[in-house]
Amino acid sequence: MADGSVSGADRDESGRRGSSDHSNGSRSDDIGSADDRSDDSDSDNGYSDRSDSDHANDKSDSDSSDNDAGHDYDNRGYGDGWEELRQQTLRRDNYACTRCGADDRTLQAHHIVPRSAGGPDELENLLTLCRPCHGVIHQHNSAFDDVRDDAPLFPERTAPKPVARLRTPADQCCTRCGAERSDPTELVAWTDVPASDDGRPAPSHVTLCKPCTGLLLERDPAVGNEALTANHTISVHELAARRTDAPVRPSVFALSQVGIRREPRTLRERVVDDTPLRFLLNHRGIRLALLVAVGYVALFVVLAL
Repeated sequence: MADGSVSGADRDESGRRGSSDHSNGSRSDDIGSADDRSDDSDSDNGYSDRSDSDHANDKSDSDSSDNDAGHDYDNRGYGDGWEELRQQTLRRDNYACTRCGADDRTLQAHHIVPRSAGGPDELENLLTLCRPCHGVIHQHNSAFDDVRDDAPLFPERTAPKPVARLRTPADQCCTRCGAERSDPTELVAWTDVPASDDGRPAPSHVTLCKPCTGLLLERDPAVGNEALTANHTISVHELAARRTDAPVRPSVFALSQVGIRREPRTLRERVVDDTPLRFLLNHRGIRLALLVAVGYVALFVVLAL
């Protein structure tokens, strides 16, 4: 394996199409569905804010358009002062999306703590997001379905934690082992995936944890450094060092392109991790059930004596 590092900043140039978002008919004023109330604490109740055509409109030409916008906000329950608060949020964030850094898209103010959960309309509870990234946070809000895929796969490394998520919940999980990683810097995307042997079309990308990425780099010549991307510099040395931490067997749901077996190194890996016993002993819930069953049998034997 060659030494070195690969630059992995993923900004999805195809996702920077902002012209359609700037139209007067933009759906950025749509009120989100009640499904957003089931989102985690990092999302608001699905309300999205009126679009800004560009920085100049926000800074100097907002009077005429913002009067109508303010009327809409009042009708939707935002109350007096919301438009000024929204403008303060955009100014504080330098008129750029805090998730992807885009400054040429529709920008909206996002509630960190949802209003439905008591989140206040305060500057500290607001972040600037472009409309596609706002849709990433609101996975269940159909108002963002037309633009969600335009968001970059990875957030910027400097993105605040409440919005530092990959494009979809599935992207947060390793495609080989199934492990979920909440830290985007622990994931790498393989963007040049070949078609499977059974003829099924190849996905546009798969996300992998670093141990599984290191294993694939070592075992599969189709995985090249140039086809890997992330929101940080990918260290080939780190991936090589962590490949032994990859599970011996891939998940039963792993795609065939990443379903590579690692040679077991220890007795436990040979007896448990490389056999069907892994389904029993490597699952926390099943281990707990087995302990309860053993304890029950032991108690029965003691009482029988």
